[in-house]
Amino acid sequence: MSDAHTAALEKLFRRIGQLSSLPGVAQRIIEVADNEDSTAEDLLKVVEQDPTLAVRIMRTVNSSFFGLPQEVGDLQTAVSMLGFVEVRNLALTVCVARLCEESSSYGSFSREGLWKHMVAVGEIARMVSKECGCGKPEEAYMAGLLHDIGLVLIDQYMHPQLCIVIDMINEGSSLSEAEQSVLTFDHTDLGAYVARTSNFPERIVAAVEFHHAPELFEGNDSQLLEIVQIANHLASVNGVTSLGMDTSPAIPDAVRRSVGFGEEQQEAIAERVAETLEGANVLSGI
Repeated sequence: MSDAHTAALEKLFRRIGQLSSLPGVAQRIIEVADNEDSTAEDLLKVVEQDPTLAVRIMRTVNSSFFGLPQEVGDLQTAVSMLGFVEVRNLALTVCVARLCEESSSYGSFSREGLWKHMVAVGEIARMVSKECGCGKPEEAYMAGLLHDIGLVLIDQYMHPQLCIVIDMINEGSSLSEAEQSVLTFDHTDLGAYVARTSNFPERIVAAVEFHHAPELFEGNDSQLLEIVQIANHLASVNGVTSLGMDTSPAIPDAVRRSVGFGEEQQEAIAERVAETLEGANVLSGI
């Protein structure tokens, strides 16, 4: 890639990032989450600044997905019953969902379907993390939720080009080949840029950037992005895809070994995927 091309892409990414940056409340939620001294009270103060966000969180908390024994009437009780991290993830889910609210479609693709895929990958990533005993399950959820944010932004700001990408995939190209041919970059490149400028932890940025190609990651801790790759594949082969077709790469043996995703873990997860996808369907309507 030439210096001129790199500079042009950075300019494009900055422009899209400025147009699509997460709302200020999301930025503050991330700051609270990254501060080890933060308390539930700090999180509540941020969420309460956005009444619509608070209402949507409460609606979801009281849904069948959580199955609480009694209806929760306030955010403080929700935090005490579900925990700081769960409510934080709900709040960020609402913020990301706002980027997907407008409808868009082409052929088998729909933005609603893409959003359901993102939530499903988040939920399955959480399950993989728990089952394999690696990583932090709630961090795995957030990385899975964000993994295809680049596709959302391409659909929003480069929809005609996305349609050409979809046509090329239908004709036999891989997702990466089609994106590089039409856009000269991958959705993972754009997604990682936006995640990084939105101040998400670098582990989550890496998961967004390398979930299709973990072998290219040169850092020390690859487990989170490997969990997301596994979750992306499992969601896709179970019919919850990003583009209305399965574009996920197979899970490399090296990734399976790194995460501890053997036959026993795969069978245990396979038995619960349908239930997990049902829960993800509730969250996707947040």
